[in-house]
Amino acid sequence: MTHQCSIDAASIWTRQSLPRVAVIGAGFAGLSCARALSQRGCNPVVFEADDRLGGRCSSRSTPIGVFDDGAQCINGAPRLATLAVQRPGELVAMHPWTVPATPAEEARDRKDWKLEVDEANVDRTLNLMGSVGVPSMQTLAEALAEPLDVRLRTPILQARRRGSNWLLRGPAGGFDEDFQALVLALPAPQAMPLLHESAPLTDALRAVRFRSRWVLLLGSERPVPLPGYREFQGSPIERVAAMHSKPGRPGFRPQRWFIEADERWSLQHEHDDAETVADLLLENFCAHAGRKVTPNYLRAHHWPHAFVEKPATTPRHSQCLWDGDVQLGVCGDSVVTSTVGRVHDSGVAMARAVAEGLTSRRRSIVAAPLDRSRSPQLEPQL
Repeated sequence: MTHQCSIDAASIWTRQSLPRVAVIGAGFAGLSCARALSQRGCNPVVFEADDRLGGRCSSRSTPIGVFDDGAQCINGAPRLATLAVQRPGELVAMHPWTVPATPAEEARDRKDWKLEVDEANVDRTLNLMGSVGVPSMQTLAEALAEPLDVRLRTPILQARRRGSNWLLRGPAGGFDEDFQALVLALPAPQAMPLLHESAPLTDALRAVRFRSRWVLLLGSERPVPLPGYREFQGSPIERVAAMHSKPGRPGFRPQRWFIEADERWSLQHEHDDAETVADLLLENFCAHAGRKVTPNYLRAHHWPHAFVEKPATTPRHSQCLWDGDVQLGVCGDSVVTSTVGRVHDSGVAMARAVAEGLTSRRRSIVAAPLDRSRSPQLEPQL
């Protein structure tokens, strides 16, 4: 599946004459990289094995509505909003998310009460959680992908060099396309099989470690007496977030809750089946709510690469890694911490490194034959 906007014939000719870059992974690092590459005069193509955009900053449709089933909000990414511009007449793709400080205040919001004038003017305490995609986190990813050539359900199993270009192969065989550069915006365990052409990148990613997490998606017709967002200490549940408290989400019923287990509990139950995990997390959620919760929707999901525990060791605190000898780069939370702002910045830095690398390569080809006798060097990008 290709996710792209309509382009006239002249634009297609122009794009085909630009340097082609393959970006593997349609999370926020990959999409941010591809958008920045387009702005720098390249023609990126994004390949994604899943059937949806956004990676861990995505959303899941269910019979009771949409859940954001990964990252719940975005902090520290001001440049991201400028890339997520919707078409005229559409809602803004990013919006601040505020949550009343107490469950009582949130309960009052849900009631259609007529407040007295003096009560309506009383200052209320709202906590700013960050920004969210409207009407879902995936909407934000779709806004980033709008002008791009994104191919969903297209896993890449092999990447190899032919001359100075890259060839890719999927389950059905190779693609009849050459790329001048390749970017891996993937967790390190998924990127490793595609790194055979670069010993420095292989060495850098070999030590990367990720942490897994269990999450529970829960629907309830009866309101649950918890605030729209809360974190817990010393509990199997680390945090809960109410979809119905976010801007642009329809209604308050049924309530939709995102429930994330903590790291230690997720590791202890790493090999349990989803039904067992769902029952255990529901029991803990009821304890926090102070009453029995009868769900009308219940589904547990395991994120094997939820957070990076140990990113790649990079010189000078780089935001991405680039091997200019083979025109291959790695960005995202294999290199930086697992926050949307950091992975976005990593993707933008990767685009800069790729564009500069392609320019340098063209200059060296014009000046003299390419000298491959020197040993490959990993070039950190700030």
